[in-house]
Amino acid sequence: MTLTSEESLADPGPGPTGAAQAAGLLEQADALARAGSSLAALARYRELLAADPAHVEGRLRLAQLLDRLEEGEDAVAILSQGIGREPDRADLIMQRGAILARLRRYDEAHADLHRVLRLDPGNGGVELELGLLAAHRGLGDEAVTHFQRAAERQPDDPRLHGYLADALNRAGDLPGAHRALERALQLDPQDAKAHHLMGRVLDRMGRPEDARDMYHRARELGAR
Repeated sequence: MTLTSEESLADPGPGPTGAAQAAGLLEQADALARAGSSLAALARYRELLAADPAHVEGRLRLAQLLDRLEEGEDAVAILSQGIGREPDRADLIMQRGAILARLRRYDEAHADLHRVLRLDPGNGGVELELGLLAAHRGLGDEAVTHFQRAAERQPDDPRLHGYLADALNRAGDLPGAHRALERALQLDPQDAKAHHLMGRVLDRMGRPEDARDMYHRARELGAR
């Protein structure tokens, strides 16, 4: 059978042997990252991408590790290479947008995150990232809106209720912040930060004794 010029240029992806090799490299890299061997993990992730440039999970994890190591510009470059191959990969675009926000490249982050919304309107993760971006930019009302949407789409994630509570507290909506924290603590009773924030909210609501109990509980949990 004769291939067309387009078919002959297409990336066939890894064969069965290549897929097994990629899976092994990903497993090794993940294990090294968990063990704190960051440089060795970076080398394994890069080896994986050299063998299979289309490996999205490996690209995401390499970018995440670079971001944790405060190598955000390198992480953005890695993600941009992947987006160049697959322009509509929402997971790659969202990760890049989140890192751009932490790099204070706010306009670029805004463009990436809203692009994800267009590609995947029901994505709760991008609502969280848009909320964090708005909070970084001092846009309190916008942050509340995005955190509310994120919490509605993932109602069992205590982090989202915590972010929402913090934004509501900053906006002066103390009853709303209190409700969000009650939900966060219902989902994760061991969250020291949520207890401490509840103490601050109760203080502002004129309930100093209840606030003191929350601060005490936060210290207990934080010491574990």
